[in-house]
Amino acid sequence: MGSVSRPTLKFHMQLRIYKIAMLVLLILLAAVQALFLFQAWTKIPRQDISKWHIEFANLRLDEETNPNHTLQLQLRVDAPTILKKVTPPHIELLLTNIGGETIAFHDFAPSEWIPNTLPLKNSWLTEGVASQTEITVAIPLEVPGDASGFQVHMLYH
Repeated sequence: MGSVSRPTLKFHMQLRIYKIAMLVLLILLAAVQALFLFQAWTKIPRQDISKWHIEFANLRLDEETNPNHTLQLQLRVDAPTILKKVTPPHIELLLTNIGGETIAFHDFAPSEWIPNTLPLKNSWLTEGVASQTEITVAIPLEVPGDASGFQVHMLYH
């Protein structure tokens, strides 16, 4: 009475193998789902202003078309990984007089300051900018005659 028949033992072994196979299958499906989520995560650009650096800023006077000037910038994205892209920020320009008081303010959206000549402009606006990217910017603008200094900031709205 205490012995288990051979067919019952065989059935329990098959059941155990089936359970292990289902567990392995669930683990594989979870790994595939994690991979798809990771790929989707890398495509969402983040707003991280600390990854943007102003390497160079100059306000150049265009002598031929005075009072027009050109704001020249060299920007660099320095994210820790090339997998994650960074959203382009707004560029804010403050013009000051000799006393350091703000006399004019300009806010440039990314669609305004990213050069139209770049083939990646639309991609950068929608998908973000990859790490180790350098961007040279030249923004024409009018500057008041009493302006003697300027400050450039990058920020997100």
